[in-house]
Amino acid sequence: MNLQIRIWISNVVLFVVPILIAIILFLLYFTGLRILANAGYYLRIEQEQQFKSVSRITETITFYGLENNLIDSLVKPSYSLLDPKEVYVEVLDQGNMVYSYGNPQIYSASAIVGLIDVNPELQGIVYQSNNTFVYEMRKYDGRHAYVYHIAIKRATHGSDSLMESVSFYIIIVSILLFIVTFFAINRFVTRFIMIHVKNMTKSLELANRQIEMEQEQQKELLAGISHDIRTPLTAIKAYAEGVRDGIAPTEEQQKRYMGIILKRANDLDSMLEELFLITTLNYKKESRPSERIELGQYVRDFVEDHIAPYQSRGLEIKARIATEAAFINANPQLLQRVLQNVLNNSAKYKMADLGHCIIDVTSDDDFVYCVISDDGPGVPPESLERLMRPFYRVDSSRTNPQEGSGLGLSIIRRIMEIFEGRVVIENVRPHGLRIILEFPKQGEES
Repeated sequence: MNLQIRIWISNVVLFVVPILIAIILFLLYFTGLRILANAGYYLRIEQEQQFKSVSRITETITFYGLENNLIDSLVKPSYSLLDPKEVYVEVLDQGNMVYSYGNPQIYSASAIVGLIDVNPELQGIVYQSNNTFVYEMRKYDGRHAYVYHIAIKRATHGSDSLMESVSFYIIIVSILLFIVTFFAINRFVTRFIMIHVKNMTKSLELANRQIEMEQEQQKELLAGISHDIRTPLTAIKAYAEGVRDGIAPTEEQQKRYMGIILKRANDLDSMLEELFLITTLNYKKESRPSERIELGQYVRDFVEDHIAPYQSRGLEIKARIATEAAFINANPQLLQRVLQNVLNNSAKYKMADLGHCIIDVTSDDDFVYCVISDDGPGVPPESLERLMRPFYRVDSSRTNPQEGSGLGLSIIRRIMEIFEGRVVIENVRPHGLRIILEFPKQGEES
């Protein structure tokens, strides 16, 4: 969920939740008044201003209820807060009674003693008759000719103080609840947004660390390139000068010198080729499309095609396929490069005239594994984690650039990242090295 969506949700929460809480508090307050009224503690009118406010509210509620068929659910519950013995309400439409509540004697006995208010716009008057407040209003809307009367006896005693006290405490509790809810919502919204901000910060920190690691690797790569290219170039230069200066006067010596120059040039060409590959792998993934490959059959074909060349180099290779229909997504050329780089290392660093290497293919529910094990010298445990760094070599037998570029395992790691897999390297007892290539498993074709 991105930050924009979180802010949008937070704004909705800040706007909607307070409104819902206000509605709930009003309903609770109204319900509390209903409970008090049912217990005999009705709302009582003592002052003219109270009556004017109540009459305006009840008029609005009454006509809204009539127009929307809400008599039972809105109008009646509202009037039930008033004592039916001390109030009378009636609504006439063209002389016909459409709604009434309370004691009609209260209105029948009323007479104008003093006007309280006259509102020509609403066609209404409010007046006092002895101890009774009366409001009269006429309303025309084309279809209806309403007459609205409400008469309420003025309270001179009763239980209104209890109702007012309870109402006061209900209002105080409601306000406190509203304040607490507001702060709770504010805290929730803040934390809701800050979670995303913290995640973004953590992602940026990880990205920065990744960039720093890549920069360090680039520095190591450049340093390794400078060192390893200089060695064959120095040899080429030295032997070429020897031929030029006549140090190799005989044809046989000149051929030997030229052979050494050619070998160093080939080493340099091989190193540049691998260097080009590892750098282009970082930005040319899309130019090397993956295919659906059945890894077991692929390894069988690879071993059959390469068994003779590696045999001539003193390495015997063998395939053991323990699973069928082990499908992966991979680029065939890059996958071949991975297998060749592993076997080339096994051939270079074998301990006997004839080395052995076994390629196992297994799988489980989620992954397909290609495990390549040899009987070479292995590597010290402390070097396992650094083995796939560019130009890293373990011991004196591997520090000679003539034996390889030092980029083979780095290329393997990068290619496996492109395949969305991973590489694990471990020693084999009593000696040897095992390289585990882990690929995400693809389902069988339907």
